Amino acid sequence: MSEIKENDGTEKRVNKNMAFPILNQATIAGVLMGDPPLRQTRRGVPVTNFVIKTTPEQSTIASPEGWEREPCYVSVVVWAQQAVNCNRYLKKGSPVLIIGELQSMPNAAPESGFFPVQINAQWIQYLDRGENATSMEDETEAASASFGEEKK
Repeated sequence: MSEIKENDGTEKRVNKNMAFPILNQATIAGVLMGDPPLRQTRRGVPVTNFVIKTTPEQSTIASPEGWEREPCYVSVVVWAQQAVNCNRYLKKGSPVLIIGELQSMPNAAPESGFFPVQINAQWIQYLDRGENATSMEDETEAASASFGEEKK
C-alpha cells in the first residue's frame, strides 16, 4: 500500500499492486439453428461454427406494456476433436449448454463502430438424449443385472 497526499492535506491509501480481474467467461444454453458444418484450417485442425438461439422463458409476471422478450442468437466456434463430435452428434434443433469465452469475430470492423463477438466454446454439454442414449439409471440397472448373473 502506498499513501498519496491529496490537495486538501488528507492522505489516501492506494494499493498499486491490485489489478482488476480479467474474466472472460460466457455460459449459454439454447438450440442449434442449423447442422454444424465441419471444415479444416490450412493446418488440418477441425473447426465448426454454428448459431444457437436462446428463447427466454415465459414469465408468469406480466411484462410492461410494449416490452417483449426476444430470442437471442449467438455465434459459436468449436475447435479440434470437439468440433468433430459436434458435427457427428448435433443437428438443427439440438439443445446444448456451452461454456466458453467471448472473442471478436475475425471479420469484425471496429472502425464502423460494430463489434460482433462469438463464443469460443471450451466445454459443450449435449442436452438431447438421442435415440441411442441411456440414462444413468439404465446403466446402473444393466450393471447390477450383469453382476447378478455373474454370481450365479
